[in-house]
Amino acid sequence: MSDEGIDKVVEAHAKAIVSMDIAKIMDDLMPEPMMKLQAQAGGGVALQIDSFAIEGHAKEGDDYWYDVKYIGPESFTVHARWSQIGGAWKIVDAEITGREQASREV
Repeated sequence: MSDEGIDKVVEAHAKAIVSMDIAKIMDDLMPEPMMKLQAQAGGGVALQIDSFAIEGHAKEGDDYWYDVKYIGPESFTVHARWSQIGGAWKIVDAEITGREQASREV
């Protein structure tokens, strides 16, 4: 897959997070970042995610770092490193870099 396809891959992954397409999510993540993100997100507790926004990206060697904000009652940003593994883009490292609670109107 060419580098030009990485934006579409990241967007498809973010859409899978919003729709909770577990098979797609698992296919995109290597085991180490999956365990790291699960621990940082609350140990497998399902979070409500309503939408996403790709906030930025940077190329580093053959890899790409993407920042994707997932928006819901508790929003958070994931900083993820995408690398080609066996001809497919996979997340090889990731961390949650920011959390925000939605403001509640009284």
